[in-house]
Amino acid sequence: MKVPLPRFGRRAGAALLAGIAMLAVDRAAFAQDASKPAATAAAAPVKDERALALLKGMSDTLASARTLSFKVRGIVPTPAPNGQYVSLFASSRVVMQRPDKLFVEARGDLFPSDSFYDGKSVTVIGADRRFYSQREANGGAIETLMQAVQPGSDATAPFFDLLVADPYAFLTKDFTSAFWVGQSTVGGVKTEHLAFTAPGLDWEIWIGAADKLPRLMVVSYRSSERQPTFTVEFSEWKLNATVPAKTFSAAIPPGATKLEFKQMGPPK
Repeated sequence: MKVPLPRFGRRAGAALLAGIAMLAVDRAAFAQDASKPAATAAAAPVKDERALALLKGMSDTLASARTLSFKVRGIVPTPAPNGQYVSLFASSRVVMQRPDKLFVEARGDLFPSDSFYDGKSVTVIGADRRFYSQREANGGAIETLMQAVQPGSDATAPFFDLLVADPYAFLTKDFTSAFWVGQSTVGGVKTEHLAFTAPGLDWEIWIGAADKLPRLMVVSYRSSERQPTFTVEFSEWKLNATVPAKTFSAAIPPGATKLEFKQMGPPK
């Protein structure tokens, strides 16, 4: 992630597959205790119009771009079999062409893969090129893909929330508090630091003061006793650059084994 990452906790089917996401986090592992009282008190409601205006500016910048490309990296708290959270490193390169083309090169400690959506089908190829998954997606915009490919899934990646037609409406649907923290510098870029809350979540975003592009997000889940937090950094943004058509076309490796798409859910 509603707000940038909060949307994670509630939107079913926001990922293509376990391997498509740079942060393919199993939200259900974090949210399975959501019915229990939060371990800490929720933030007092604040509606800071400056924060909302800055978020709207970011949304308009992203929504107006015909093509987007950027890189993402972060540390993902992931539940181990013994219940302990371990930190995994993940990174991705994301390329999108509106309304219905998407490529994600995911690397790091999670599931290294290349994922392609060409408006008709979704293909995920393992980085080792030994395995792949493919299925029809019935066409449609990125939002349609998010809803249809993984119905009932609780896995997602933060950047999906930024690729919809109207990120602001998508992200602020259920926010309970928003305020401007101040200005900061992230990766040498002067940014506006904003903080939001949504049910069960506290989250922050740093937006470039000049280019209005997201640079950093921090999300803390308040619905779990351990309250895991993860951090996502965005870089190398390019808007409206020419993208070769082959970027979104998958070539199945010779001899690769086909795997079925599977829904993701909470650990058994």
